[in-house]
Amino acid sequence: MATRELFGSYVLLKKVSEDPLGETFRAGKVGKQGLERVVLLRVFNGPGIEGEQLWQKVSGRAALQQALKNPNIGDGVDMGQVRGTPYVAYDYISGKNLGVLLDQSSKKGSPVPLDHALLITERIALALAVACETRFGDERVLHGFLVPHLVMLSNEGETRLLGFEVSPALRPYASTTGGREQFARFLAPEALAGGAVHKADDVYSLGGILFELLTGEPLPLPTAAGYGPIIDQAMLANEGTAIPAEISNLLKRSLVPRDQRVPDAVTWHKGLSRLMMDGHYSPTTFNLAFFMHNLFRDEIERETQEMAAEKRMPLPTAAAPAAAAPPPAAPRFGLKEETSVREEPAMSAAVAKSGPNKTVMIAAAVGAVVLGGVIFLVMNRGGSSPAPAPEPTPAAAPAAPAGPTAEQLQAQIDKMIQDRLQANESNLKKKYDEQLATLQKQLEDARRAPAPAPVPRQVFPSPTPKPSIAAPAPSPVAPSPAPVASPPATPTPTPSPAASIPAPTPAAPAPVPEVRVGDLVLPGPGVIPPRRVNDIQTRFPEMARRANRMQATVVVKLLVDENGQVSQVELRDRKVGFGFDEAAVDAARRLNFSPATKNGVRVKMWVDLAINFARGG
Repeated sequence: MATRELFGSYVLLKKVSEDPLGETFRAGKVGKQGLERVVLLRVFNGPGIEGEQLWQKVSGRAALQQALKNPNIGDGVDMGQVRGTPYVAYDYISGKNLGVLLDQSSKKGSPVPLDHALLITERIALALAVACETRFGDERVLHGFLVPHLVMLSNEGETRLLGFEVSPALRPYASTTGGREQFARFLAPEALAGGAVHKADDVYSLGGILFELLTGEPLPLPTAAGYGPIIDQAMLANEGTAIPAEISNLLKRSLVPRDQRVPDAVTWHKGLSRLMMDGHYSPTTFNLAFFMHNLFRDEIERETQEMAAEKRMPLPTAAAPAAAAPPPAAPRFGLKEETSVREEPAMSAAVAKSGPNKTVMIAAAVGAVVLGGVIFLVMNRGGSSPAPAPEPTPAAAPAAPAGPTAEQLQAQIDKMIQDRLQANESNLKKKYDEQLATLQKQLEDARRAPAPAPVPRQVFPSPTPKPSIAAPAPSPVAPSPAPVASPPATPTPTPSPAASIPAPTPAAPAPVPEVRVGDLVLPGPGVIPPRRVNDIQTRFPEMARRANRMQATVVVKLLVDENGQVSQVELRDRKVGFGFDEAAVDAARRLNFSPATKNGVRVKMWVDLAINFARGG
């Protein structure tokens, strides 16, 4: 039976990321009824982080999770510590943190487009503005440790800010060896100097994050004149042009000393929102989700499969009670054996704890043999029930066993056998039900299908009949007085040519695979590809205008679904650049088609489409 590591009341299902702050897991909260919910578990066990000290500073902030409820803030469900290691649990977010996205974007050579960068930072600023308007005790809620690793982007293009519970206490770790390279460039100089959290600190962090999203480069150290010259020389990574003036000005007002900075996240958010409405920007969560799927296609598909398997995963069984165990070793980075509890099935745990107990060993061995035999009978039985398990031969009772008694172990074995029998019967029944349903469906299809046209029988032309060789006519002679009787000649039948060649037996028609609505098909017999029903409306990219690019052609690959809608768009060839690729994808998504059909059934199908751009188009 598969087991998973336990961390307090959580079973760790999959590690999703790791950074100097610690590890992040997809985990299941275990309750009385089993796995109650799936969470995103942030464990603060990074190098240099003193868990006990951190917990002392943040243990009183658990109630903050109920005060902060907003679509752009992680929905906190729990906060605590396990053996001195603090954690915060959030409602599960299927996606990546912003630090992972920046790394993947650089690795794949796919810079973050301007619209996406603006949308992400606008949503972060909105989360900060909502928090700033919320009071916890006598103070407004500030973040104070705004770094990409605490920003989650869902696969649906939504942004969630995490860490309000612990962020004020994390600020000192940006100056440690492990955290300086990862976090220092996102924090205000006042924060790195050890100052108290200020409402303008998050504004500096917003500027640092926006700069890296736009340029694809970490924010460098400032020059003697500050960040102004650096921002003026910076280029948009996705377009190869200078940062637009209005966005450049916002960055310059963010990355300056506190007394010159935009005063708070509320004001910063209003300023960026105004720029997005007045400028030529059209960010959408849909387009950001499409960008995420292109960057993490394999990971998203694998996660979907893993989560489906986890729903059927058996939970770790509770260990049998035993004497108090020695205190665990201090947690180490990685949550290996030192920082997690591994539970085994009850029988194995009990045997391990009972020591060299002869009766226990005999009972366990007999139980294993019985279990194997019963499983063999179930898998090979006909219609009869399995024979009852033989009773184990009793042995002399030991004196004061350290662990469970033989009777307790036997009861556990009997329960395991019964559970296994029920599971096998359920599996067999399900298997036969599926096969029966398949055969019934095939029978119904065969009855509805038109009878195959009869194959015409081949008829060969009859050859000209040859004259029969008959006995010559008898010459008129005088009758013999005593004629000799001869046996009558047996006539030789002339075979009919048509009858001599057997008719070909018509071959059974090859089974035609059943086609269902929405199946993905390839070109072939019976397939009618989708037909476009509206014109391609393109928008000539502004970047191409500025670069004096007159025309371009982008070939895209479209997945047209059974309703004629474009569900996926991919670039067929290498990127053209200058904004043409994004404009082509946008135009392709607005197309409508009459759906493809196979044997008259509406299906999905990939098609290629060339989208042409001309100056003024």
